[in-house]
Amino acid sequence: MKIKILILNIALAGLLTMVLNACRKNQREVTDEEENKSFMAVFRHQGNTGKAGDPLASQVVNTNDMYLTWNGINGAAGYRLKMKVQSGSWDNPADILWDTTVGPDVLKITKEDLQYSTKHNFAIQTLSPLGEAYHSRWYGYGDGSHNDDRAEWETGERKGIPDVVSVGSVTETTMRVFFDLTVGSTDPTVLNPSFQYENGKFLIDEILVQPASVNRDLPSQTIKLTQEDKSRGFVDVSGLSPNSLYVVNGLNSKVPRYWDRLYNTSMVRMRGKIGDPVLIPHVVDATNTWAQQNNACRIDTILNNFLFDNTLAEGTVFMLEAGKKYYIASSVVLAKGLTLKSNSPGVKAIVYMGLGYNAANNGSNANNFQLGRPAQAGEIGSITMGDVIFDNISFELPLAVNFFNQSLFPGKAINGNYFINQHSASMPFTCSRLEARNCNFQGMVRCWFRTQGSNRQVIENITVDNCLFHDAGMYDVNGRGYPFITGEAKSERTNIFNNVVIKNNSFVGISWDQLVRENANLAWASSVVWNVTIENNTFLNAFSVSNGRFLIQHQNPPANSKYTIKKNLFISVKAAGDSRDFFQSGMDFRTYRPGLSFDIADNYSTASKSANGAVTYFTSAEIFNNQAFSHTSRGAGFNGGALNVGGLEATKVITGPTPIAPENLMVDPYPKGRKIGAAWDVNAHIYNVEGLKFKNTPEVLNHPIYTKGIGDPRWR
Repeated sequence: MKIKILILNIALAGLLTMVLNACRKNQREVTDEEENKSFMAVFRHQGNTGKAGDPLASQVVNTNDMYLTWNGINGAAGYRLKMKVQSGSWDNPADILWDTTVGPDVLKITKEDLQYSTKHNFAIQTLSPLGEAYHSRWYGYGDGSHNDDRAEWETGERKGIPDVVSVGSVTETTMRVFFDLTVGSTDPTVLNPSFQYENGKFLIDEILVQPASVNRDLPSQTIKLTQEDKSRGFVDVSGLSPNSLYVVNGLNSKVPRYWDRLYNTSMVRMRGKIGDPVLIPHVVDATNTWAQQNNACRIDTILNNFLFDNTLAEGTVFMLEAGKKYYIASSVVLAKGLTLKSNSPGVKAIVYMGLGYNAANNGSNANNFQLGRPAQAGEIGSITMGDVIFDNISFELPLAVNFFNQSLFPGKAINGNYFINQHSASMPFTCSRLEARNCNFQGMVRCWFRTQGSNRQVIENITVDNCLFHDAGMYDVNGRGYPFITGEAKSERTNIFNNVVIKNNSFVGISWDQLVRENANLAWASSVVWNVTIENNTFLNAFSVSNGRFLIQHQNPPANSKYTIKKNLFISVKAAGDSRDFFQSGMDFRTYRPGLSFDIADNYSTASKSANGAVTYFTSAEIFNNQAFSHTSRGAGFNGGALNVGGLEATKVITGPTPIAPENLMVDPYPKGRKIGAAWDVNAHIYNVEGLKFKNTPEVLNHPIYTKGIGDPRWR
C-alpha cells in the first residue's frame, strides 16, 4: 500500500511540475525570465516614445491634475501606483502621498488636485498573479542620474491669488494672523475663479497653522473663524514652538478641491534667542580613510541638522577651529540663517568641499552649498530666511578636475561643482543677506553662486568683500561654466541683484563665463531694482580665456538700476613663449530703461601684450577687446556717456600718464604654466599668489595705481 501511495505521489508531483511549466509558458508575456519577475509597466511619455507633443502621453492637465497612462502587460493581476513630491524619498513612508492599486484592465488614471507649482514623481509596478515575489520592478524610482527610469512632472502655477492672509507680531510662541477680506479693486478677469466672494468680501472660514517639513512632528492648529473674528480681521495663535517653521493658510471650505481652498500661503519661522556661538571641535572620524589622511573633521551633518533643530535660533554662529581642516561630504542646505566662521580673526579655518572619489571612481567628490530648498508635501508659498554669512574660511577642493589638470587625474571626469548651487525646484524664497568676507575660494569649476528654477528668488543683499578666488573654472576648452553670480529670473519678482557689492577681492586666472549675469527680459515688478557695486578689485587674467566673458552681462535691467564700478585693476600678462590669447569683455546691455545710471571712474590697467622683453601696453579699447565700459550702444557710453556721472571719458580704463609693466608692479604676476600652440600646460591657471604683492620701488610708490589705491588693497 505504501509503495502504491509513493508511486501516486511521484506521479502527482510530475503532473504538477508539467502544469506549472505549462502555466509559465502561457504567462511568458507577464514574466521577465531574467529575474523571474513580471515585465515592468512604464508610463507613456516622450522619454519612452520619442514623440514630442503626444496627446496620448502622460501629462499635467487642468493645471494641477496628473493624467497617467501606461503600457499593459498581458496576464498582469493589476498595477500599483505611487506618488511623492520631488524632494521626498521613496524609502520614507511619510513621503508617499498616494499609493493605489488598479485592476489589469485599467491602463490610465487621473490623479486630481495636486499641489501647485511642484514637481511630482510617480512610480508603477506590475502585479503578478503568482504573488508578491513575482511582481515587477518599480518603474519611476530613478534619480537625476537615471532619467530613463524617472517619471517626473511639474504642476502648473496657480495664478490670480489675492493677498488675503498675512502674519505679524511673531514671538517665540505666538503669532497674529491677519486677513483682509475686501475684494476692493481686484480685477475679476485676473482673479482665479476658485476664490469666492459675496458682497465684496472674500469667503474664508478657517485658519490652518501647520508645521513645515523640517519640524513635521509638531502639532497643527485649525482655527474655525467666527463672525467676530472676521469683523476684527485677525486671530491670535499661541502654543507654538520657538525657532520652528510653520505654514500658515486661510481656507474657504466651500471650495471642493483642497489646493483651491487656500488663499496666499505664508511660511513663518518663530523667534528664538540666539545663544553663544557654537564651536565645532576638530574631531576626525577614525573610520574614514580620506578624513584621516587629510586630518579633516566632517561638518555637513551638523549644519544640515541645524535646519531641523528647534533649540538653535536662526542666526546661530558656528565657529571652526582656526588653522584646522574640515570637510563636507554632502550638500549643505541653507534655508535658515547662520554664520560659519573661524574662531580666530587672523587665522582661517579650511573647509574642503568634499574628499576622495565617488563610488564609481570616475570623479572626485565635490559637494556644494544649496541656498533655499524644494517644497515638501503640503508646503506652498514662500520661505524667508535670515543672513547667511561666511567669514574667514578657506574653501578648497584639492581634487577638483578641470580642463587644465584633467591629465593629472586619469579616468576622472571634469567636476561640475559650485560653491552655492540652487536646487531647480526650490520654493520661492527671500534671503536677507548672502555674505562672504575674508575668504579664499579654490576649485569651484562651474561658478561661485548659481540660481535656477521658475520660482521667485529675492536676495536683499549680496556682499563679497576681501576674498581671493584662484585655481578655479575651466569647465572646457573655452572655459565655459556659469558666471561668478548667475541669475536665471523666470519670475518678474525675482531680484538677486537688489544690492550686490563686490569689493576688495582678487580674481586670479578665473575662467568662469562672466562676473555677473542676468539675461531675462521681463516686465519687472516696480519693486525690482538692481544696484551693483564693483570696487577695488584686481582681475588678473580673469574671465579672458575666450570671447564674450563680460564683466557685466545685464542685458535688460529694470528701471532705476545703478552700476558703480570704481578703482578696479585689470591685468593680462603672460610669460615669453606663452601663446594664450586674451579676450577681455566689458559690458552687455541691450535695454536702457528710464532711470538707469552709472558711476564709473578710476579703473586702471597695467596689461602688457608680452613680457620679459619689449612691452606693449593696452589702451582702454584694447584691454576690453569686446564691448568696453565705454561702448556706445551696449555699455555705459550710451548716448555719449550721458548716463555716467563723469561722462564718457570716465568710463574708460586707463594706464595712467606713465604705464607700468605688471612685472614691475608685482613681484611675480606670471602664471606657472603656458599655452604652447594649442596645448595648455596643466599649470597654466596656477599662480604664486604671494607673488602678487606690490614691489617697494619708486616706480610703484609714485604710480597712480598705488597712490590712488587701485585694485585689491591686500597687495599694497
